[in-house]
Amino acid sequence: MFSEKDLVERSIEDMQAEAKELLAEAERLKEEHEAMLQKEMLLRNQSVEARPVDPAGAERLWQEAEELNDSARESLRLSMEKRLRAADLQHRIKIHDQIESMDRSDEVWRDAAKAGRR
Repeated sequence: MFSEKDLVERSIEDMQAEAKELLAEAERLKEEHEAMLQKEMLLRNQSVEARPVDPAGAERLWQEAEELNDSARESLRLSMEKRLRAADLQHRIKIHDQIESMDRSDEVWRDAAKAGRR
């Protein structure tokens, strides 16, 4: 789940760009998953229809549908992994923003305290 990029300091813009790319890739993989499932159902239907006439051809179609099902599962798994990675990056960005806002609030409080003493 972690990559070399996690060990290198990166700018917020780089992390936002990576999160955007990951989400786009996750969406593409999800669409690919759905397309494979539709093709799988089509192959299974063709297999059932061909079974009385061509049992060997029907078995080939069924096996192809099984392989598509495996590929569809893998696409969905990769899609979820990319979404999780993007969510992790977005969480890091949010924490960074919170830390920066806290740093600024300390400065404001110090300035306010100094102003009160004058």
